[in-house]
Amino acid sequence: MEAASEGLTLVWFREDLRVHDHAALTAARADGHVIAVWVRESRDDDGLGPRPLGGACRWWVHESLSVLEEELSHLGIPLLFAAGESATIIPELAGRLDVDAVRWSRRYAPASRSLDGRIKTELRNRGLTVHSHPGALLVEPWTAAPQGGDHYKVFTPFWKAVSGGDVGDVLPVPVEQPRLSTGLIDSAQACAAVTDLDGLGLLDGTGTGSGVFAAADGPRWWQDTISRHWTPGLRGAAAALEDLHAGIDGYSTAHDIPADGASTSRLSPRLRHGELSPRQLLRAAQTAEGITVDDRTSWIRQLYWREFSWHLAYHHPDIDAWPIRPEFNDFPYDDDEGALRSWQSGQTGYPLVDAGMTQLWETGWMHNRVRMVTASFLTKNLLHHWRHGEQWFWDTLVDADEANNPVSWQWVAGSGADAAPFFRVFNPERQRKRFDPDDAYIDEWLSETTDAETSPIVDLADSRHAALDAYDQMKSTEAST
Repeated sequence: MEAASEGLTLVWFREDLRVHDHAALTAARADGHVIAVWVRESRDDDGLGPRPLGGACRWWVHESLSVLEEELSHLGIPLLFAAGESATIIPELAGRLDVDAVRWSRRYAPASRSLDGRIKTELRNRGLTVHSHPGALLVEPWTAAPQGGDHYKVFTPFWKAVSGGDVGDVLPVPVEQPRLSTGLIDSAQACAAVTDLDGLGLLDGTGTGSGVFAAADGPRWWQDTISRHWTPGLRGAAAALEDLHAGIDGYSTAHDIPADGASTSRLSPRLRHGELSPRQLLRAAQTAEGITVDDRTSWIRQLYWREFSWHLAYHHPDIDAWPIRPEFNDFPYDDDEGALRSWQSGQTGYPLVDAGMTQLWETGWMHNRVRMVTASFLTKNLLHHWRHGEQWFWDTLVDADEANNPVSWQWVAGSGADAAPFFRVFNPERQRKRFDPDDAYIDEWLSETTDAETSPIVDLADSRHAALDAYDQMKSTEAST
C-alpha cells in the first residue's frame, strides 16, 4: 500500500496511546509516511513539562506502550522510545530523521503547554511544519467562558454551557503504510536518549514525583497485585468499550454502591492514558441501546466533570501544590506522619476507609464514593494537608491525572473551585450504613480479623469539631489580614 506522498512526519505520542480517533496520527498519514516516538520526560530547569508519573501509572504506561508498539507495527509505523528532556530529544530526532513535520496531541496543564510552545518555536525555526491537535478533551479550555468571566468556576453552569456542543466524528484507524528503511531507524537510534521500552525505566521504582510519601518507598507492588486486575493497552480498551452498556445501565442509581461491580464502567484509566478518547466514549454512550435517559445523562455528566477539572487545571498552574481558594494557605493543618501511615495502609479502624485504602493498594483503583470518604477522613478527621493524600493517590492510582486528582482532592478539602463546604464531613460510619449496608464491600477487601482488631485512631465527633474549629481559625486569620 503506497503512502499519500513522500513526506515524513514524526508523531509524538504522549497521553494518547491509541490508533483510533487520533487526529495527529490521521493527519500525518494523510501527508505521507509516519514514524512515532514516546518520551519519558524529565521536567527542565524551569519546571516545564508534565508531572512525573506515579508508580501505578508508570506500570500501566509500560504495559500500554508494549501493546501500542505492536499495533503501530501492524500499520507499518515504528515506535521509538526515549527518556530525558523532550525539548532536546524531539528537535534532535526530527533532525536525524530529516522529517518534514512534527505532530502531537495537545496538552493542557500550564507547565506542559509552555514546554510544547518552546518546542514548537524551535522546530519552526528549523523550517519544520508543526501541528498540535485536539483529542484529549471534548471542549478546548479557551473556547468556554462565562459572560464577563475568564473561566467557569462552578460545574453546573459549565455543564449547561458545553454539554450540547458538537464534538465531531470518531476517526478510523489510519491505513497501513509501507515499511520504512532500516537506515532511517538506525539514524534515530543514534540519538543518545533513544532506548527500548525496558530502557525507559518505567518499572524501576524511581522518579515517581510523589515526594517523601511515595509508595515507591515500598515494594513494586504492581507486579503481584494490580497486574491481576487490569489488562492495559488499546486492545483491552476496545474490549472494555464493547462492554460500556453494562457500565451505564443502572448508573444513575447504582454508581454510589461500591460493592456493585457493575455500577461503574471502570474506564477511567483507559481515558487517563488515552487508550480511548473522550469522543469515543461520548459517542458510545450516546448510541448505547436500551439505556434510560437518567442513566445516560448521569454517565455522560461524569465525562464533563473530567472536562471541568481540566479547564480548572488549564487556568490554575500548580494546582497540585496550591489551593484554588487562597485563604486555605492559612489553614492550620496538623500533620502527623503516624496517622498518615495508618491511613495509607488501611489501618484507621474505620472499615469503609480501610477497605477503600486496601482496594487502592491491591488494584490501583478505588470506587469514587469511597475516594470521597477516604479523602474527607484524611483532610478533616485527621487534619492532614490535602497534598499528602493527593500525592499518595498520584502514586497508587492507575487513573491519576494532573487535573482530576488534585481537583478532586481540593473539592473534598474545601479549597477548590465549586468545592464541598468545609463543614461537610463524610462520616465513614454513616456512609458505610448508607452505601454498604450489608458490608459486602468491606467483606471483599477486609478480613474479619483485620476489621475486628484495628482500633479507631481518632474519634469521629471530636475530630469533626476540631476540623470546624480549625476552619474558624482560618477564617479569623483571613478577616484580620
